[in-house]
Amino acid sequence: MHPNSEWIPWGKGVRVLQSHPSGLIAVEKPDEVLSHPNPNETADADGVLVRANYSFDEEAFHVRDGQGGIRRVYLLNRLDSPTSGVLLLSTDAELAEAVKKLFALSMVSKRYVAIIRGRGLRTPRGTWQDVLTKSRGPGGGVRSAVAPHGVQGNPAVTLYHWERAGAGNLPLSLVTLEPRTGRTHQLRVQTSHHGHPILGDRTYGDFEFNRLMGTSRGFRRLFLHAVSTELTFDWAGERVKFSATSPIPAEFEAVLGGPISGRDGKDNPPSSGDGGTQVSSRLRIRL
Repeated sequence: MHPNSEWIPWGKGVRVLQSHPSGLIAVEKPDEVLSHPNPNETADADGVLVRANYSFDEEAFHVRDGQGGIRRVYLLNRLDSPTSGVLLLSTDAELAEAVKKLFALSMVSKRYVAIIRGRGLRTPRGTWQDVLTKSRGPGGGVRSAVAPHGVQGNPAVTLYHWERAGAGNLPLSLVTLEPRTGRTHQLRVQTSHHGHPILGDRTYGDFEFNRLMGTSRGFRRLFLHAVSTELTFDWAGERVKFSATSPIPAEFEAVLGGPISGRDGKDNPPSSGDGGTQVSSRLRIRL
């Protein structure tokens, strides 16, 4: 157990990946665990990142210290409930504000992997640049969409890299996604808009495709995982480089029908052979 986090009552399946004496903590959030409780809703304590009350004004969990006091654990970024992977928190208020500014300035490097519909992309790597708008969906939840041409919204930029296709003739691919902005549901909206919805996405996905693949492969989740987070910050007169990596979940291998090279999240060249071959930049999108 990391010494500056052993007193924090983590939710079910939450695992500390890395910590720093400054109070910065990186954890691995399982899928279907909330980053924080939903407003005006009662959540199962085990189903939230930290088993404690949460202040939306402070963006912090209030954790009892066992001595009659309260300690704050600041949530620095969020993942949708069905998304798994790396999340950052801080036990220091000043550091929390500094890291939030780094996020706002796009100075935090985040890398995700996703399983998408389709065996290839028009180009194996590139950049999606879209404008997103937000609205209220059924039940009052926030929904995002790519704005029609000429409609104002917030820019969303994501770098993508095709890694490999599913084994055999499975109409699936593994891709790496690096968001350069942090819009609501950005990766899920952009993959869907560009013709390759993420497998298991119940909001922006291909529902019939999810049903068919779920029946044949037995999946029960959204196949989006935050693999790594890296940042550099000032502390005690020094520049600190902090990074954390969360291995790609085993379910990804099971659905793709073969092992995934680089499951530790490190950069590796796309695999070839039985698991799929490199896609030509001239290849049209196909299922």
